[in-house]
Amino acid sequence: MNSKRNRMLVLLLAMILLPVISFAVNKDQFSRDHTRATTLRESKDLIGLANLSEEIQNKWSPKNKEKYGALMVHSLISWRSAYKKADKKVPMNLIRQYAAQALSTYDPNKPDNISIKTELDLVSILHEEYTYSKGKRTDQDWATARRKGAEMWFHAWRRLDNAIDEDWDPNDIPQANVSPPKGIGIPGIPGMPPEMIKDPVLRAEYERAIEKNREKIKIRNEQIKLRNVKKMYFRIVKKYLVSTYSIPPYDNTELNKLLKTGIVNDKTRKEFLKTIRKFQPEAQHIFPRQKTSAGVR
Repeated sequence: MNSKRNRMLVLLLAMILLPVISFAVNKDQFSRDHTRATTLRESKDLIGLANLSEEIQNKWSPKNKEKYGALMVHSLISWRSAYKKADKKVPMNLIRQYAAQALSTYDPNKPDNISIKTELDLVSILHEEYTYSKGKRTDQDWATARRKGAEMWFHAWRRLDNAIDEDWDPNDIPQANVSPPKGIGIPGIPGMPPEMIKDPVLRAEYERAIEKNREKIKIRNEQIKLRNVKKMYFRIVKKYLVSTYSIPPYDNTELNKLLKTGIVNDKTRKEFLKTIRKFQPEAQHIFPRQKTSAGVR
């Protein structure tokens, strides 16, 4: 009987520890692959970076999409940088293929996905070309590529807008260390281990307070990160829209439709239009100011 009980305890312990061990192993492997990309970039090992990108796709894509995306971005940027350091032509077609493959793994119905920041980074790799030279492609091909690029940017932007909580209060600062409840029978020290509290009711109250504060820290870190990403990529997306839609063939209707459907936040949409008008005077005819009874807006 004791033998059977011991086996059950061992099995239960394994079920508890396996996810922890798996997380630690993945974290260690992620750090190793990330460092490898940096080392290969510095040594200008072009073949090594090509092999690493393929390895990341094969190893990480089926295992962890978030880490796969982050590693792929770092590998591709390192690969491109190494070619420039070696003063050789960058194989952008191949690099874009890897970026497109990583983007295609996104599935809104699954919890494991490339992060919002990673999606924006991958779109940036795919659509960093702002110029259109006559003769290299037709007007229609350019217009199609321009629209697809805008749609990709706005797909990521919708995820970003939806993830940002406009009601979040940045002045609601979490505690560095949670204070224990009163009446625990010993001098209470902020941050003290819950195990030191003998009363089970007060100990549970303290544990809940710690968990609530931990969640507040997590939300704060995430919201600050998202806002920083938005600030950084607002400039990049704006540059893409200004640079591509100010090149003939003009399509005011298409761009306005993309802005309406692509940006959830009305304030952000107006900011895009305002900055496009401000920083690209040549594009005034693309964004005509609408006349109202009060004048021009």
